[in-house]
Amino acid sequence: MTDDRYKEEQQNEVDILQSIYPTEFEEIATDPQYKFSIKIPIDDDGEDEIRPCVVKLVIEYTPTYPDELPEFDLVLADDEDGEDDEDDEDGGDNGHGGGAKQQLGETDATLSEQDIEDMKARAREMAEETLGMAMVFSMATTIKETCADRLREKTNELKRIRELRIQKEIEAEQAKFVGTLVTRANFLEWKEKFDREMSERNLRNQADQTAAAGRRGPSAGSGAALAGAAGSKKDGKLSGRELFEQDRALAQSDSKFIADGDVSVDASLFAKEEDISDDDDDDDN
Repeated sequence: MTDDRYKEEQQNEVDILQSIYPTEFEEIATDPQYKFSIKIPIDDDGEDEIRPCVVKLVIEYTPTYPDELPEFDLVLADDEDGEDDEDDEDGGDNGHGGGAKQQLGETDATLSEQDIEDMKARAREMAEETLGMAMVFSMATTIKETCADRLREKTNELKRIRELRIQKEIEAEQAKFVGTLVTRANFLEWKEKFDREMSERNLRNQADQTAAAGRRGPSAGSGAALAGAAGSKKDGKLSGRELFEQDRALAQSDSKFIADGDVSVDASLFAKEEDISDDDDDDDN
């Protein structure tokens, strides 16, 4: 195949790629060899199972392409946008726009540099299988599918890790409400410790009380009172004076205890009746 024939084959492929990727295709150079890039959106066709991203496939034809592999590279377009955003912040608008990177969620997987290298190797294998034919579209399709599969695997792993973490948190929270199982062994151990603590506490209390009594000292007045009380309480009985001192109500008149409606009694009547009875007895004799 002549050089012109190669050029024609390459131009035909470029025209087809521009029609397939009208906004994603970007021409970089045409001389000495045609060089261009294609932005490949990576998603899961609206299933929302992975975090979408964009990779850029950069192609440079060789003089004898497609009979030999093109020079190509694969980069994360997100990383390039991030660099552009930094340039915007430092020096103003450079035409790319953009803003702060989207905050990643707990299950948002991203492609690593190793992932990109793996995708490049897979694209090279596919290109070698189609050597002699236009292969850029097949390379882009392979990259899109393999990147989506890799992101799906990493996302599922992140979800598994999150579910495991949540399960552990639930179990730890539930464990707060579960007491220790009581067995004879741990009960006896607890009882021995409890009895020892109570004994030590009682000893401390007794020591404190003894120390407090020693600081106060005996009182002469209280000693005399105790001696008097001991002397008056013979055989467990109180004297009349002690009863009187304890209950002042005993000194009050009995009339205080006559309730309303009670009938008073004249004691002199009983004396006259006794005199009459005595006179009758004398007459009989």
